[in-house]
Amino acid sequence: GALSANELKERERLATSVVLGNITIAPVRNSRLVDIKYVSRSPQFSAKIANVWPQEFIAADMDRQFASTADARRFLEERLETLRARLEESERQVVTYATDRNIVTLGTTRDTTGRIQASQTLVESDLGALNAALIAARTDRIAAESRAQTRTAQDSAEAIASITLSNLRSKRAEVAAEYARLLVQFEPGYPAARALKAQIDELDVAIGREMSRIGNSRRAIYSEAAKRENVLTSQVAALKSRLDQQQRDTIQYNIYQREADTNRALYDGLLQRYKEVTASAGVANSNIALIDKADVPLGPSSPNLFV
Repeated sequence: GALSANELKERERLATSVVLGNITIAPVRNSRLVDIKYVSRSPQFSAKIANVWPQEFIAADMDRQFASTADARRFLEERLETLRARLEESERQVVTYATDRNIVTLGTTRDTTGRIQASQTLVESDLGALNAALIAARTDRIAAESRAQTRTAQDSAEAIASITLSNLRSKRAEVAAEYARLLVQFEPGYPAARALKAQIDELDVAIGREMSRIGNSRRAIYSEAAKRENVLTSQVAALKSRLDQQQRDTIQYNIYQREADTNRALYDGLLQRYKEVTASAGVANSNIALIDKADVPLGPSSPNLFV
């Protein structure tokens, strides 16, 4: 009848004991080889055991490698999940803190290790642009102030460029020349002479108005330039104050950023290791090989009847 579980276990123990009692594994001197021998009443059985033993050992070694790889994958998956959560949390801290402190970076780049390189903030960029505009405005204001403080506009650039003033001066010169020629023959009270003198006076008034307009224009340009400089000065001062506060906030921001960079580097390194383990999971190579198979012996090894 069928054997019970205890009987099967006992037979397995006896068979194991017989095999272990009759097998001999001896290293070959000055080499990395071992010699496997099995002694039994059956030459075929002896050859079979001697051949199966290294094959099973190699299979067991490969099974251990597979088991080790599976354990490594499970461990790496658990670590990756932990690091992924840590990385997400640290990156969320960076974004939240930057939003709360109004820190906006421009042109963010990463180096070969994935770390954030030094980048310019929006406030720094705006301050640079405003400071350049302030320098230009101050230069314009100084030039406008110099022109406005000139006592006479007679030879100013605006006067020289004024077509109206040029025409008035030209007309006055013509009338004055005609008036001078008339005085050679007649007295100033002569009606024609009085008319020319009145025309000269009107031209002088017109020239004076034009000169006054040019002077007022210079003062208006100076006033506008000064106003623009003052506005830019206030804006630059406000941005400097914001930048000072932002630089203090950046200390904590950089701490969060370095923590995120470190977590990213750890995660990327572990992910690469996981890929390597996964790629090698289906390939198991044993450093153990069967060199020579055992042949069925042609005669008994003992007893030696010729001794």
